[in-house]
Amino acid sequence: MDLLLPVQLSENEVIKELRQTVEKLKVFDSFGKAITSSLDLTDVLRILVEKLGVLVHTKHVALLMIDAETSDAYFEFPQNLRDKRLSFPLGQGILGRCIERGKGGVFLNPSTETGYHQGVDAAIVQNPTSIMTLPIMSRGSVMGLLAFFTEKEGVPLTDESFRAIETFSDYLSIAMENAKNYQRVRELTVTDDLTKLYNSRYLHLVLERELARSERYQEHFSLVFIDLDNFKNINDQNGHMVGSLLLKEFGEFLVQAIRTSDIAIRYGGDEFVLVLPRTTKAEAVQFVTRARDSLKEHIFLKTKQLNLKTTASFGISTFPEDGKNIDQLISAADKAMYYVKRGSKDGVYAASQPATLIKGERPQ
Repeated sequence: MDLLLPVQLSENEVIKELRQTVEKLKVFDSFGKAITSSLDLTDVLRILVEKLGVLVHTKHVALLMIDAETSDAYFEFPQNLRDKRLSFPLGQGILGRCIERGKGGVFLNPSTETGYHQGVDAAIVQNPTSIMTLPIMSRGSVMGLLAFFTEKEGVPLTDESFRAIETFSDYLSIAMENAKNYQRVRELTVTDDLTKLYNSRYLHLVLERELARSERYQEHFSLVFIDLDNFKNINDQNGHMVGSLLLKEFGEFLVQAIRTSDIAIRYGGDEFVLVLPRTTKAEAVQFVTRARDSLKEHIFLKTKQLNLKTTASFGISTFPEDGKNIDQLISAADKAMYYVKRGSKDGVYAASQPATLIKGERPQ
């Protein structure tokens, strides 16, 4: 009877295995510290992508998520992707198929694989020589997908690489679940119940972020205060329920008018605020003037057969010329808005620039 003897490893193989174990332990340690240091979903995702890319010796790593509304997959990371919000149907390409099936693997010479899709599978690396995928699962459902890529000069990914990453799959699931739960709770505290826009609590948070970013990169950003004109008359004539419905629809109007990078906030009552990152005063005036003109033509509550119209007074301030801190910027935008409000209303005014009073008349 043949005996199965233990395989004798060479000294070099033992050293190699020890080094790999040490690398894994280092990643476990740094990964755990990083995740416990932040519950912000964006930070957690960035950390896990960077750490695991280091583990398998490739800088080309992507994280894909599933859009809850469309059920399409989209690239959440990397942030320098040409189209960060590039989305595609589940099942499309190697990546889409892995998400759809909830099964990952290593793909050598991926362009020869059945179903390879240039727009999806080559979005990170133009001609990937290998692709490795790992679905992130929670309670039997796919939450996202980690994807690793190598270029021609890189060392191809292997089954060994896959096993190294797979070790972290449960930790990734827990981290993402915790981060999503935290995000849901946070959204409840900073979201306006009626309009579903951010509320005034969020204004200072977003302004702190934009102020720090704009100072660092020496960029502008603009703040817009909006007050609906004669809103009390709408309430008096139609009732407060109609007034609430109009506010809700006005919030939807703002969301349709702004860019995806802009932020709409219900400040309170019939006052709203827009935060416009990377926007100069001239650009803000141009955008807000278009929005003001569009509002004049917009008919509200058509589905209720009420067909109401309203106008608004807009005030603009811009960092850094109108203020170097949050209080100064808010005060400047608020004063600019009231400058219009005290005049003919239905106008746009930018702080520090009387010549930019649009449509409204100078108050007496």
